[in-house]
Amino acid sequence: MEKIKIIIRYIKYLLASKNHHAIHSPFVFDLVTNIIYKKTSTNKTSEIESLRMALCENNKLISVKDFGAGSNINKNKERKIKDIAKNSSKNKKFGELLYRIVKYFKPTEIFELGTSFGISTLYLSKANPNSNITTFEGCKESAKIAIENFKKLDCTNIDTIVGEFGETFSKKLAEKSNVNMVFIDGNHSEDATIRYFEESIKYSDQKTILIFDDIHWSSGMEKAWDYIKKSQKTRVTVDLFFVGLVFLDQKLSKENFIIRF
Repeated sequence: MEKIKIIIRYIKYLLASKNHHAIHSPFVFDLVTNIIYKKTSTNKTSEIESLRMALCENNKLISVKDFGAGSNINKNKERKIKDIAKNSSKNKKFGELLYRIVKYFKPTEIFELGTSFGISTLYLSKANPNSNITTFEGCKESAKIAIENFKKLDCTNIDTIVGEFGETFSKKLAEKSNVNMVFIDGNHSEDATIRYFEESIKYSDQKTILIFDDIHWSSGMEKAWDYIKKSQKTRVTVDLFFVGLVFLDQKLSKENFIIRF
């Protein structure tokens, strides 16, 4: 049933979406042509994808602790690593999108909420090795594998925080006092997503980029996305269906875009 609902939402997205030819905002046109539609050289990300392939072939069972909405696909407390890697990690297309965003805007203080096995974290890290990345994971077993993956690819700019997001996220934000980019890929419930948004903007400036995963994952996530779009702190939002981009620069006109990706 949930899969059918997502398919219907995706069809609605396709009907409403536009490409770069229909965009009149110079900022968003530049974003689409130079980041969203640009290709990433495979030699920059091949080692990450090789690591993903190894995870997708790993039959080992681990105990999974979900603090948020959980999975639409597998509710079991024990899951195979390969199943989590296939269903929880952002795919190559969106990993490379994260890579291009970081490469272009060069954020130096990055927060990621939802590490899983660290695939998306590695894309963030490789795009700007000079950045400081703080990634949060609720499941100890997943975090342990992620930390091993960071070591395998020599990514030393990542700080992994393990624990319930409600206890760790706000505390670390306050310690940093300012973040340049926040990627929210955890919990996937309406109230929690709105809370993460409100917490993030307290420690953001006009150049901060917020990225929300699975904005059409459920009706609750769609309501959270609507809340974010309507916020007075938000200027430009870009709906790519599976992820939503949020820009806070008050010099930009307040507009919401649905871009086919």
